[in-house]
Amino acid sequence: MSEPINPDKYDPIDLGAALERIGGDASFLIELLDIYFREYTEKRRLLEEAIARQDFGEVSELGHSLKGASANLSLTRLHKAALSLEMAGRERKIHQVQEAADVLENEIANLKTYLEMHPLAGSV
Repeated sequence: MSEPINPDKYDPIDLGAALERIGGDASFLIELLDIYFREYTEKRRLLEEAIARQDFGEVSELGHSLKGASANLSLTRLHKAALSLEMAGRERKIHQVQEAADVLENEIANLKTYLEMHPLAGSV
């Protein structure tokens, strides 16, 4: 018999861990996510420019920064995508950089959709 799938394992955010990290304050988490989205928008612009220049150092730094911010908010899938971006930049592989950037963008969209469907997200 196969193991049951835990849907939480595939959620873009571990809400329990995120809330625990900030003392259970959902409104503060909403504020932090809002800041994350604003910073992501700027970093995405910088990432596109770095990719166009094939500035792998900048790509790796942006991936590293996004990885840390994602980990701090328990954004598990974004953390993984940002790690892939960081590593692709370090390895100077433009095709993998672009793939990782696309995955990152998809995960941002997934997170926004997820938050729209959960009570915590009313203001995000």
